Amino acid sequence: MIPMSLKKIASITNGELYGKNITIHHISINSKKIVPNTLFIALKGDKFDGNVFIEEAIKKGCCAVITNQKIISFISYIIVENTTIALGQIANSLRNTIQPKILAITGSCGKTSVKEMTASILQKKNNIIYTMNNENNHIGVPITLLKLKEIDKYGLIELGANNPGDIRYISNISEPNVALINNIYHSHLAGFKSLLGISKEKSEIFSYLKKNSIVIINLDSHHLSQWKKKIKNKKIFYFSIEKKKQAIFLLLILRFIHIKHVLSCIHQLEK
Repeated sequence: MIPMSLKKIASITNGELYGKNITIHHISINSKKIVPNTLFIALKGDKFDGNVFIEEAIKKGCCAVITNQKIISFISYIIVENTTIALGQIANSLRNTIQPKILAITGSCGKTSVKEMTASILQKKNNIIYTMNNENNHIGVPITLLKLKEIDKYGLIELGANNPGDIRYISNISEPNVALINNIYHSHLAGFKSLLGISKEKSEIFSYLKKNSIVIINLDSHHLSQWKKKIKNKKIFYFSIEKKKQAIFLLLILRFIHIKHVLSCIHQLEK
């Protein structure tokens, strides 16, 4: 990530800074992974509380802390209302400071494979960051974006969801330039109850698209009609397996037109 002052981070997160306004170069949510000039964010969830690891993070050498409560410490710290939201706010700020092209991928299945294949292609000629393993949730996506450096041209972000609202939240953080819904099939029904519920959730990837964005859609997906309003006036590319006959027919037409154009050019040159 690019260096940030604690004063700026406090402004981004609507937090209150206690102590000196120093510059940090790294952010970690793991007290065991602390290097010099690291800001430790004490995340708090239903089954864990990062505040209990603040002392360990300080002993490891962190230079500042983000927490949701006052602490007794000789190092600087920022108090915010919600540390998880603060993590996302910092990541979004960095994303908009560096301005890489963000490619976001979601779907019921296969999204990790598509992400890995796309990453292998892009990184051959560009500096990129991308979500590692299955870090595709409200914590993993911000952590991925925090890896952005000024030289990075692309960010490849996988978006996963177990409950309604998940995709919308991480789409707001990543603000995609290109959004792909790989497919809509029976998966995670426990959280969404039906295919319609899954389709509505996945379509939230379109909620925070950047200007002049591109949408890529699988025509074989269920409930495509639910997406019409959200993708209106967007540049859209389609792909399909079930409708491959139509796709092949279109490809043959385009190829025929291309061949005719080439032959015409050759004919003009021979004159």
